[in-house]
Amino acid sequence: MDGSTVTCHPVGWSDEFFPAEWRSPLNQLHLTRYANALRSVLGFHPLLKRSREAGHCRRLRDVTPQRLVCALLEALGALRVASIADILRTFNAQTGLSTQYKPFHNRLAQPEFPLFMRQLYLDILRRLSQNVMRPATREQLGRFTDIVVQDGSSFAVHDALADSYGGRFTKIRPAAVELHACVSIFQDQVLTAQLAPDKDAERDFLPAPKDLAGKLLLADRGYPSLDYFEQVIGAGGFFLMRATSNMNPTVRRVRGPGGRLPRFEGYRLRNIMKWLPRRRLDLEVEWQRPQGRTLRLRMVLDWTSSRKQFMVLVTNVARTVLTSRQVRDLYRLRWQVELVFKEWKSFSNLHEFASANPHLVEGLIWASLCAAALKRSLAHVAQRTTGRVGISTQKAAMCGLHILHDLLRSALKGFDGLRSILRKTVQYLLNNAARAHPNRDRTTGRLRFGIEHVGVRA
Repeated sequence: MDGSTVTCHPVGWSDEFFPAEWRSPLNQLHLTRYANALRSVLGFHPLLKRSREAGHCRRLRDVTPQRLVCALLEALGALRVASIADILRTFNAQTGLSTQYKPFHNRLAQPEFPLFMRQLYLDILRRLSQNVMRPATREQLGRFTDIVVQDGSSFAVHDALADSYGGRFTKIRPAAVELHACVSIFQDQVLTAQLAPDKDAERDFLPAPKDLAGKLLLADRGYPSLDYFEQVIGAGGFFLMRATSNMNPTVRRVRGPGGRLPRFEGYRLRNIMKWLPRRRLDLEVEWQRPQGRTLRLRMVLDWTSSRKQFMVLVTNVARTVLTSRQVRDLYRLRWQVELVFKEWKSFSNLHEFASANPHLVEGLIWASLCAAALKRSLAHVAQRTTGRVGISTQKAAMCGLHILHDLLRSALKGFDGLRSILRKTVQYLLNNAARAHPNRDRTTGRLRFGIEHVGVRA
């Protein structure tokens, strides 16, 4: 967590607040910082400021920014939302008011509503995130400051939104959106998210090359671009992507399990693909670029017997850092972004909202992401505070009803009783959301790639 963005003053924590094994100064510091960050993100005045900056709040009425945010977070993060009326019922239950549907709907339909929700999402990511994973050794993955995964997930929206959010499959559903997410493996959290029409090219939403200095980017085959590769290399970054079928470089060197295979060298890749041995191969390839430049990269070809084809991976990570087998295994970490999408859609109500108002739909999409990010941050603080075992973010996402109810009502009351609520939340997640098979994680899970949980005793 970025301490410079936390604006609230630290509060004291008595020893009896923690179980005996939590009473180290470091564990108290994690929870204290998180409590302060919550106040700086979900407090009345910070939310009022954000709402006014976005132009969403001009006058304070019953539907204040904080009341609206808390209702959205609980409804989308803990309940099943099929309509705006479901969110309104949560709002009235939290506040004790009898707000009617029309004025509540009007607050969500304002053009400034998605701007407010997007800024709140950025605040949650920036102020409540912390590193919960790290390389187990300085070798291999320790050479990277982070591993980031880029991908997108799409879903249909109301057909009337086709002009704003055109889809790819217009005969089936003319309107669809795609969320492009960049996920940090070391933070176990989303770094950036971008919302766009589903018809837009995925390549336009890749991370800026300057943001990848010292980092390793994993991406699927919809993203590779030789221009982008050169820019990332120039910025001091690394990439590992699945190659597209139209990539046809000149092969300069081929290595197999038994050593070098010179008879395949000097040809274009597609000309020799069907003659290559059906095993894992390590290739040095090159492309001729404009102005006489030559782009030299590495390709790892892994034969998939079930599909009877090679999976082709392209990277600029040297063989001295990662073997061909490690490259293939590391690419499987890309699955972590799919788990984030599952949390969004299954446990934070990211789905088609039955509205033809683009501002309302976009705002609810960002609000769903806010709820997911808040639950994930609670899982992380539980892991860092206890130090016993890794916490499953998917299980924590399923516990929204039990970990958001009291927390959000505390926020509405000036964070009254926050210390007791956080203690109960951490204990609840420790009992109900701990990773079930930590030993299996080290052999078949993500820990087998040479990363470990921060602060968790082995």
